[in-house]
Amino acid sequence: MLKPLGLILLFVLTPPPLQAQLPPSTPFVARGACPFECCQLGPWIAHDTLAAYSGERANSGPLFRVLPGERMVADSADFYTLALGVIGVRRPFRLADYLADEDTTRADPARLPVLRRPLAVGDTIYLIGEVTEVGERVWLRGVAATVQAFWAEPEFDDPKAPAFLIRPIVHEWWVHVTAGARHGWIQAWSRNIDGTDACA
Repeated sequence: MLKPLGLILLFVLTPPPLQAQLPPSTPFVARGACPFECCQLGPWIAHDTLAAYSGERANSGPLFRVLPGERMVADSADFYTLALGVIGVRRPFRLADYLADEDTTRADPARLPVLRRPLAVGDTIYLIGEVTEVGERVWLRGVAATVQAFWAEPEFDDPKAPAFLIRPIVHEWWVHVTAGARHGWIQAWSRNIDGTDACA
């Protein structure tokens, strides 16, 4: 079963110190991506009805449908980020206090001042991805950093959290599959499919 957890960092931003203050533009795509821990292509079994198209994000109708219980073989995939997540600040704090241990920003004197600057109530931070077993990737004022999650989720409000998720990040995972003699692309993100997770 596909688990939308442990997303691998798919869009690594390494902005120069003088990068403009605009956030990363969407959509962007990571070619060949298997976007979560233990992710694997190969033999899969559908538990949802999956529409298969002639191409990724196709505008035309589906070529066929993979039905629940049907077997297929996944051989290639691309991971799209369609919209960045938006995090709102509800009390002052610094992103530098939440940097993940593995984040290289700590050694970058040009980027660290941005992350040490106190954030004010009403400021926004962009959520741009996740690094498996490390943390979440965020963007602020031209600087990307990997942090430990510090915000409350809509379904679970933590009053101690200094920020809250205003809008979740939006993804699509387009996978090329063969089902019998039929070939097509399915949108597999957040779908019920056995065989995608080698750790299951």
